[in-house]
Amino acid sequence: MKKIGIFVLGLMLLFVTGCGAEEKEQTLVCTTKENEDGMEVEEVISMTYQNDRLKHMTMSVRTMITDSTVQENWEAFKAAMDEDNQEFEEEGIRLDVETDDQNYEYKTTLDIDVDKASEESLEAQGFEGLKEDRSTLKDSKDSAEKDGAVCVIK
Repeated sequence: MKKIGIFVLGLMLLFVTGCGAEEKEQTLVCTTKENEDGMEVEEVISMTYQNDRLKHMTMSVRTMITDSTVQENWEAFKAAMDEDNQEFEEEGIRLDVETDDQNYEYKTTLDIDVDKASEESLEAQGFEGLKEDRSTLKDSKDSAEKDGAVCVIK
């Protein structure tokens, strides 16, 4: 009789908790916008968490030149930005650059797969210690909002 009771109890636990530890995935998207010195800068950071651990991050920064004086120096602006933003792709990390000469827009997109990226590559991009960081989605959201970002969880 005891064996049947334990078996029934085990089945009940299985139904209540599910068949296994299902991995919960959520994405935090935070946006900031600034407008100064003839430039409008929009930054969008998308962070995907699995069981409250950062797995993937994409950061896009789009700069739009709105001042005609700065637009006259578009080529010099692009050259300076290109010097700081060399496109590359390494295991787990990729940086893409897009320019729109007609609309005076410069966009960089940094894509990081945290598990695949090496510590050296992360450090070179200014993300030293990212693999060991145990900040939760809530921690990241609170920090970004404290810095003025508007965040949503998807």
